[in-house]
Amino acid sequence: VVGASVEASQAHPPSTWRPVALVHVRGASAIHRHVKKMSHANVRTLLDKAQSHDKDYRYMAWADLAHVVEDPTVCLDVEWERTICTSVVRGVDDPIGEVSNMAQQCLVPLVARVHEEALAKLVQALVARTCTERNGNARERNGQDAGQQAAVGAKNVLTHVECGSRAHAAVQAAAPWLQQALERERCETDVLVDVLDVIHVASVHCGTACKDAMNQWLPGLRNCLMDRRSTVRKRAMHAIAALSPHMDEDTHRKTCRDTVEGLQRHLPQSQGGPQGKTTHLHMAGSLVRQDGERMNAHVEDLLPALLQCMRDATELAEQEEDVAVEQLELSLQALEAMVRKCNPTMRPHVDDVMTIGIEYLKYDPNYHDETEAEETRSEGAGSQGEEGDYDGSDDGEEEDEYSDDEDTSWKVRRASAKLLSAIVQSMPDKLCYLYENLTSTLLQRMKEREENVRVDVYQVLVDLLRQTGVSDLRSAKIPQKPGHYLQQALPPLLHNVNKELRGKSGKGKLAALQLLHQLVTCLPGGLAEHVKTVLPELLKMVAEEGSASNIKIEALVVVRLLLDSHDAWNFRAHVHDLSKVLLDATKEKYYRVTAEALRCCRSLAVLLKLEQDGGEADRQDLVPQLYSCVLFRLSEQDQDLLVKEEAIRCMATVVSCLHKSIGEQVHAGLQVMLDRTRNEVTRLTAIKAFGTIALSPARECITPLVQPLIEELTALLRKADRRLRQASLHALDAIVKTASSGLDIMLCDTIIIEVAGVLSDSDLHMCAMALSVLSSIVSQQPCCAAAVSDSALKPTFELLKSPLLQGSVLEPMQRLFSLLVRSEQPETSFDSLYIMLVEAGRVAASRQQIHSVAKIIASLCTAAGDGACRGTVDALVDGLRTLDDNVVVSLYCLGEIGKLRDLDLFASSEAMIRKCFESPLEEVKSAASFALGCMVAGNAHKHLPELVAQIESSPKQEYLLLHALKEVIVTLSDTSSKGTIVAEDYNRILQILLEHAKNEEEGIRNVVAECLGKLVLMGPEDILVELEAATGSENSYLRATVATSVRFAVLEKPHPVDQWLRPRIPAFLGLIEDSTWFVRKAAIQTLSSIVHVRMDLLGDSLVRIMPAVYKQTAVLPELVRTVDLGPFKHVVDDGLELRKATFECLSTIMENCFEVLNVDCFVSCLKEGIADHYDVKVPCHLLLAKLAETHGQTVLYVVDALAANLEKTLRTRLKSDAVKQEVDRHEDLLRSALKAIHAMSRIPNIEHQEKFAQMVARTIQSNPAMMSRYEAIQTEGELVEMMDLT
Repeated sequence: VVGASVEASQAHPPSTWRPVALVHVRGASAIHRHVKKMSHANVRTLLDKAQSHDKDYRYMAWADLAHVVEDPTVCLDVEWERTICTSVVRGVDDPIGEVSNMAQQCLVPLVARVHEEALAKLVQALVARTCTERNGNARERNGQDAGQQAAVGAKNVLTHVECGSRAHAAVQAAAPWLQQALERERCETDVLVDVLDVIHVASVHCGTACKDAMNQWLPGLRNCLMDRRSTVRKRAMHAIAALSPHMDEDTHRKTCRDTVEGLQRHLPQSQGGPQGKTTHLHMAGSLVRQDGERMNAHVEDLLPALLQCMRDATELAEQEEDVAVEQLELSLQALEAMVRKCNPTMRPHVDDVMTIGIEYLKYDPNYHDETEAEETRSEGAGSQGEEGDYDGSDDGEEEDEYSDDEDTSWKVRRASAKLLSAIVQSMPDKLCYLYENLTSTLLQRMKEREENVRVDVYQVLVDLLRQTGVSDLRSAKIPQKPGHYLQQALPPLLHNVNKELRGKSGKGKLAALQLLHQLVTCLPGGLAEHVKTVLPELLKMVAEEGSASNIKIEALVVVRLLLDSHDAWNFRAHVHDLSKVLLDATKEKYYRVTAEALRCCRSLAVLLKLEQDGGEADRQDLVPQLYSCVLFRLSEQDQDLLVKEEAIRCMATVVSCLHKSIGEQVHAGLQVMLDRTRNEVTRLTAIKAFGTIALSPARECITPLVQPLIEELTALLRKADRRLRQASLHALDAIVKTASSGLDIMLCDTIIIEVAGVLSDSDLHMCAMALSVLSSIVSQQPCCAAAVSDSALKPTFELLKSPLLQGSVLEPMQRLFSLLVRSEQPETSFDSLYIMLVEAGRVAASRQQIHSVAKIIASLCTAAGDGACRGTVDALVDGLRTLDDNVVVSLYCLGEIGKLRDLDLFASSEAMIRKCFESPLEEVKSAASFALGCMVAGNAHKHLPELVAQIESSPKQEYLLLHALKEVIVTLSDTSSKGTIVAEDYNRILQILLEHAKNEEEGIRNVVAECLGKLVLMGPEDILVELEAATGSENSYLRATVATSVRFAVLEKPHPVDQWLRPRIPAFLGLIEDSTWFVRKAAIQTLSSIVHVRMDLLGDSLVRIMPAVYKQTAVLPELVRTVDLGPFKHVVDDGLELRKATFECLSTIMENCFEVLNVDCFVSCLKEGIADHYDVKVPCHLLLAKLAETHGQTVLYVVDALAANLEKTLRTRLKSDAVKQEVDRHEDLLRSALKAIHAMSRIPNIEHQEKFAQMVARTIQSNPAMMSRYEAIQTEGELVEMMDLT
């Protein structure tokens, strides 16, 4: 039929088209290409045919006209716009539904193309038809009349109109007609409903454009709230709520006051009676959801009114139960919205709101369980007694299955559960309070008879567990910790879960499994005593044929978590049953069940391994069954990729753990895995699996496959896929390290050639792995050093030139050069490598490059022996005498060698190094300071007093000498260092450092602070006593230096000094409240470091100091000063760095201990920070992105204010004469804001936040350049998620 219509269109010109049939040719490509070439005359022809008496002609004409309007190459002048708009309005009014719908499709593209004048007339025409009285005389078509079709068109136009002047013109054109309809007496219900819908759409999508029209509409809308027709009242309420974000303060206050008064008074029957109060309850909830931030000011009035309504509704239940249930449900929903959106002002009322939630969670006037009181007492005794006291008794009988289709009280209980869930989600800092007050009630209501309510009760418990940190749960034996309350509630909780798992409700089982999943995740190893009751129920659900797939999957996940987190002895009695069920589950047809069963089999293999190690001989028959099952799945070709990957991983685990029990059959599985490395879709997983086996006790099993496996791995190093190359390097390193008899020389040469091609500073992580592989080869086969020299030395020296070379790459490079020297091959002799390294240092462009060369030369000297080392030192000292081009390299090399070996360098080189202090080049002086300090550290007992004396006697060189002293102290404070500082030198050094801590130069104070911090790690408690006393000094520079020094005294690992440092931490952190801003900044930075490194040192002092931390985020006027620069004035904000450091500190606290944050203060600070200076905005954007990813519900409370500030940032424009630096900073600011928006867009339920959605539409989706940036950020996020850095 479509072909026939296309033929007809090609054979006849548009003026002679004949209808073939009423066919849908919207997408016919031939017609589309033909329409693109049409002139205005052709458009006129289409408009004429759109008025034809034949419905086929009209339909086809509108279909073609839709393509014309969408085509940007077709130019439409003002006259044509007016003509087309008029025709489209007539088409919308067409009596044939299909024709009218096709005309509707022309509206959306027209909105974007026509001028404001034509757009306004289009909206006016549609709204006029919407508001026209219908009186039952309108033509009926498909259940809709002309007015309803016009209303649909008007809503389409208003939905897609661009915000700004166009939206304002559209709303102004519609406003008078909508106002007349609202003021009309006895307006028809259909007309009024359509008018209210149009107002609602305009309010949502046109935003501030409705401000002028709002005052015209509000009187009529308020009258509609009193209408006896429920549909009218409901839509009027939605319209007013949608307008509320755009109201001025007086109008918004009046609206809220009217709502509260409506809740407080008893309405007569003429104004809706009890139903009128229901409307105001709807209104209260909608106002809070639409504009929660402004509703904070009305919480104190609204909350008592809602509570009174609930009491009135409870009394009303005896006369009008349905009305009472609806009012209670709406009241609870309004309270939920207030908890979520008005969190700051609702916190003082959390006790009352939670009491209400608990009370109405039990609201069930039509049902009474006589055993409830007895069971409650039993559960209470179990939950409050010692762990294990709960007897778990159960009569084994099902509850009375009461059912009443007319009973709607379950809606109240469900709304109460959602209210409690909102309280739990919004107040993570009150976990102990929540556990103490909620647990017993939730345990009782887990027996709720209504399925939907019971599922929501389980969800409250899941939310409570999610808010509980693992760190708190591990301290379960300490009172007043969340874990303590959870352990008390565990027996009755698991009793109810087991009972639910034995029930018939699919939703209930899934909810119970999700709760169990969260419980095992949050309490690792905590269910040991309950495995014997929980595990059989889980296995029964997996084995049951009638179980739904999602239930089986969730049950298998919980089984796996139990196996991974609990000791093997807990499962001794269940191993056979566990094996049978899991092996049967691997044969399931649904691929996700099979994949999860294979994951469980991996945990089962580890369990069987532990059983074997424990001497359990009766498990031997299970290993062949497990291996055969996994091998079958591994060999299957026709199965989902997920199953293939899990089968490979499972085989690797089985072989690694149970290879001795499997015997010779293991080679069949390994051969299949080798085949999987040659398959493009499974090779990555297979390579990782071989890496796992190579590092396990089963490494001997892959010996026959080493050659083909290495050939595959080296070939894959040439692939572009980073993950593939990374996995190949990891596997190669594991195979080379664990090869028992050494690898064939030819294979080693192949590996060296391919691995050398990976060495590039474009990917330092890959470089570190490649260097590790080369080091392993030279270590196993020293004769391969020549091949490494030929293939890998050149790219290695190129890599050595990189300024990015540090830590993880530099250490394997040092090891490689040491192994090359020890190999005693002519190509890698000490002299040849030393000459190349010195040349590399001479041409180095940065200090980091020179330092890297020096470290490698020091490693080379140490590996070569005393003779080579002493000769090198003599040559370096001679270079200092002649001040050749390599003087900086020589100084760094002397320093690094002096760290590693005591060659008594000090006497022969002191004069030369001190001479370098007088050099005009800063890099020479810095290198000399480093060399002096390192060599003194090599023999501190002898040379340190001389260095201290020089500091006292040479004030002009104090900065360089202090740097040298810093190198001494830092080197000796390292736990691997053998040197010490004698007791006589401690006091002398301490007094020098404290004196220089008062220096006005920040550079000197920073050096002194590091010295003091590292000295604390070496010295007695007296040093900390001195530092604590210095916090009260009148010298602000000294206080700032002391605050900074603590940061260097805190190590990642426990240290003996911790016992003295911990009780003094509060005194040091008290400097956050100091009167000088740079002292506060130093204390804030120290706090951030301690939280990041050693949270345990803080104890309860962090909670006490947090109010002072929040204060540092405010802009302080006394720190803002104006500097007169003559022609112009410059504003300097000394507090800028302080605020930036504070937000970085808050970010660290959020990541490590979110529970200590006051959510209200934290979010309020973040909201202000996003509107601050550029240097504060960027870290705040990053902080907001992290907060959205980890605690998204917290962001929802202030999403409206955040959206407004983010929109201001995105709308910021640069000056026309902006320099490149300003352009780059602006681009970075936009990217950080877009990253925050992207993170926020992934928060669950964010789509219901209309202000955020409108901000995204206005600033991003309507701006092609901004949308391009946003899409790039989305792509980056997806790549990061996909990247496997392990």
